[in-house]
Amino acid sequence: MASSPKNHPLASSLQKIGLSESEAGIYLAAVSLGECGMSELAQRAGMKRTSAYVTSEALEKKGLLGTFKTKQGTRYVAKDPKYLLDELHKHTDELERVLPELKALQKSNVEKPTVTYYEGVDAYIRAVEMCLKKQHSTIFHIGSLSEGHKTLGEDYDFKYFMPERVKKHIYLKALYTPDIGYKFEKDTEGKLLREIKFLPKEYPMKTLTLIFGSTVVISTTKKTLTTLVIESDEIAEAERAKFELMWNTIKRAVR
Repeated sequence: MASSPKNHPLASSLQKIGLSESEAGIYLAAVSLGECGMSELAQRAGMKRTSAYVTSEALEKKGLLGTFKTKQGTRYVAKDPKYLLDELHKHTDELERVLPELKALQKSNVEKPTVTYYEGVDAYIRAVEMCLKKQHSTIFHIGSLSEGHKTLGEDYDFKYFMPERVKKHIYLKALYTPDIGYKFEKDTEGKLLREIKFLPKEYPMKTLTLIFGSTVVISTTKKTLTTLVIESDEIAEAERAKFELMWNTIKRAVR
């Protein structure tokens, strides 16, 4: 006897795209049975007949299940699974259409900065890579680069992040603590698009802060890797001003 569709590996995938557990079960049952009656459908889905009726009606409204009448009663048939992909594309296209308006609505609320808190390496990487989205921009970076390398490794920085940054013509202006165990490659021709200064050793930091556009990303590796992302024009502007104040007090830059 086949296992219940609710326990099928595909059930969780269908739930991720918006179906309930019972809807995923009925849809998978209908796909596997082809044309069928309600008794067969409910039995295959492992559901009571009354619950299967209610769920089938919901799937009909979503366009995922079709019905037709015969002498033997109502028959049910699942829409082609490709229909799911077509529907997802419709939703994606609609979201892309209204996204600029949504972003404009978000920006109009200048009094309420957006603050998001993350934990873990994957979330940290996503937050860091936000600064690579806008070409011909400038990133302001301050803190302990060695702490960042402990988390992501030097290869991530030198073999991915830096080449990607240069490719997109994104300039880096950095203030690092002097706890780096290597010398930076000289950039006499300016091809690496960066300026670096070192903070005085009597001011140690174990955090890293990125400032770009209207975003400030602050991360710390103490105990657990935590990342704070602040979206605010006003706060980002203030952090850039603080950065420039520190930058101007340190004379020598590494190029």
